[in-house]
Amino acid sequence: MGRRPRATRSTAIMPCPNSRRSPAWIPARRLTESSVRRRPWSSSAPAIRRPDARCGPRIMPPCWKSCGLLGMTAYRPFCPEPATKRRSTSARAPELPTSRGVPSMSSTAAPSVTTGMPGRTHAFWRWLDPGDPARATLILILVTAVIRLGLAVLMDFGNGESYYLAGTRVPHLSYFDQPPLALWLGWAMLALTGSDDPAIIRLPFIVLFAGTTWMLFTLTRRLYSPRAGFYAALLLNVSAVFTVSVGGWFQPDGPLMLFWLVTAWALVRVMLPEPGTMGPARIWGWWLFIGISLGLTVLSKYHAAFLIAGAGLFALTRRDQWRWVSHPAPYVAMLVAFVVASPVLIWNLQNDWVSFAFQGGRSVESAGLRPEWLLRSVLGQMTWLLPWVWLPMIWVFARALIAGPSAREDWFLACVALGPIAFFTIVALWAPLGFHFHWQAPGYLMLFPLLGRFAANGVTQRPRLTRGWLGTSVTVTTVVIAVLASHIATNWIAHVMPLEKDPTLEALEWRDQRDDLRARGLLGQPRTFAAATHWVEGGKVDSAVGGAMPVVVLSDDPRNLAFTLDLTTVEGWDVLMMGTDHRLKDPAARFSQTIRGGVELVDRFDLTRGGDVVLRDVGVFLAHNFSVRHRIEFDGTDPDSYFGEGWGAFEGGPGARAIDAEAATLHFDIEPRVRYGHLVLRARSSGGQQTLRVAWEGQPVGRLVLPEDGSAVDLVVPVPGDRRVGRWQGTLTLTPERPGVTVERVTLDPVSSPHPTGAGR
Repeated sequence: MGRRPRATRSTAIMPCPNSRRSPAWIPARRLTESSVRRRPWSSSAPAIRRPDARCGPRIMPPCWKSCGLLGMTAYRPFCPEPATKRRSTSARAPELPTSRGVPSMSSTAAPSVTTGMPGRTHAFWRWLDPGDPARATLILILVTAVIRLGLAVLMDFGNGESYYLAGTRVPHLSYFDQPPLALWLGWAMLALTGSDDPAIIRLPFIVLFAGTTWMLFTLTRRLYSPRAGFYAALLLNVSAVFTVSVGGWFQPDGPLMLFWLVTAWALVRVMLPEPGTMGPARIWGWWLFIGISLGLTVLSKYHAAFLIAGAGLFALTRRDQWRWVSHPAPYVAMLVAFVVASPVLIWNLQNDWVSFAFQGGRSVESAGLRPEWLLRSVLGQMTWLLPWVWLPMIWVFARALIAGPSAREDWFLACVALGPIAFFTIVALWAPLGFHFHWQAPGYLMLFPLLGRFAANGVTQRPRLTRGWLGTSVTVTTVVIAVLASHIATNWIAHVMPLEKDPTLEALEWRDQRDDLRARGLLGQPRTFAAATHWVEGGKVDSAVGGAMPVVVLSDDPRNLAFTLDLTTVEGWDVLMMGTDHRLKDPAARFSQTIRGGVELVDRFDLTRGGDVVLRDVGVFLAHNFSVRHRIEFDGTDPDSYFGEGWGAFEGGPGARAIDAEAATLHFDIEPRVRYGHLVLRARSSGGQQTLRVAWEGQPVGRLVLPEDGSAVDLVVPVPGDRRVGRWQGTLTLTPERPGVTVERVTLDPVSSPHPTGAGR
């Protein structure tokens, strides 16, 4: 048993047995002899504890004392002997090299468990304080990936996933709703495997989130410490929106989060470098890498604009970053990103910038100030992240904003996080964003490093509370996922607690109807395409036909599914229509102008889960002779939907109808992305010579001079172009000078798209 060393006034660097208690954001490897402060030694000073034998001769960090809510610490150069008496043992550690003025000391045997948590730790909690954070993070990635793969096998596609999959059937440079990277991955899996099974399509997104978790650990380790990195990765995987939606579903957020973090990590390397590590060549190399990763972020989702804005805000608010404003490397990086993301720009240029207009228009669309929408947005974000993750995250975010630019690492994370969180939350006050609470997710992603440091400090300073928080978060998230997954498989909750509206019904696919449709000879038929009347059901129809025919959405909001087929190329084709009863009622009347050969009901089916019918009356219809060419003959056989106000009785035999008011209107159903070249109008006057004025959508397009002899005259006028993507109704207004005008024929001829997208198969 070694003796306690004499207290002297000499100062020395000594191994510290409590070094594992030092805060995670001060790695031991960064401490040098000069970093240890010296302190006069008094005779009344407490005795020095013996060092742990496993510390070895290396210089260990000093102990630190907890101070403050956020785990801030105060310096303590030596560790006093604890009040409890240590049990003596005959086992001795090797002698340590002596320091100046301090004799060598032996050590007792090492304890059986090494942990950063003070006191004895129950075995159940040891995984929450790993000795090797990198190894623990890799294990976390492996375990969660296996769980997500199991969920991918168990769960069918949700509405959004089915919709994206339908859009991938025809590859494009970009897409109406989102940039193309996620859909390219889906198309690649279809092309490589020939299967649209959910587990196969989701596999690359599960792999991407594994990379996201590792990049979050890497970024946090760089900014703070390995232990903070592990806790950041752990909390990311217990947050609902990340672990389920981003981590395992087929949607653009998967690649977005990975390349967002890669770009942020590279920005940290170049903007917050370690001293002496950034020469001119390395600076240019890192900025070129940033340009590539930023371009891939843009190819994932338009949220990349907030990443650029956040980095710019950080550079402008810290004097040591001002040099980047005049340095050419960041601008070259932007040019590289522009080149990488050029498919998005080219596609939008070819399609009247409809994607930018659609996404940008969401934020400016106003329904007046709606405080309840703002409250819904805040509560939705808290629910998506889970309250026990969101609340401490908002706390550390607020602390970082209050501290301002003086805390360099914290301020960088706060700047990048601020954009998406603040923008989409504030916009919810007036814009109908619905339940898109995941739009703020990239901002919250940047707060996990702060939350990881908060947890690492808490494990050291408030072990019982922090262990309870982390353990409860993991347990509750696991239980919730298990409950929902079992319900999706068996529908057991409906028997225990009947739900008026079950959101998990989105995971019902119509894939089971594929064999029945094939047996009826409806799949793979030439000159046939499938259609739905809502983009949500468009994906479900695609799952039913399984790529055997193109799928379009004939509605005012078709989104990506307006670009799978050029409807001007399918004149005279048949249409297989499918939809629920509340979305596809009386298709013969609804599409009377474009379905010329009638509509027949093929079948109605119910969707079941666990033996229970959960969705009834999904209709299957076959419509004949589809046409987007409008030809009104005025012979009594034209659909009534053409005629608006101002029309009188048929005159002069078949093929004529009089205008008996100051003006008469005709309404034309314009199908998605159909453009018209010329309108041909034939009319005559029985009341002497007069002029018939013609307007399209309120815009004058021509005048027709009708002779007094009553002979018919044709007017051919161009139809103004329209950028609307969805189905809409165009109005033709005919205004005569006086009564006596009779119209005999109106023809509206379409023109093919200059950029065809998916010709008939």
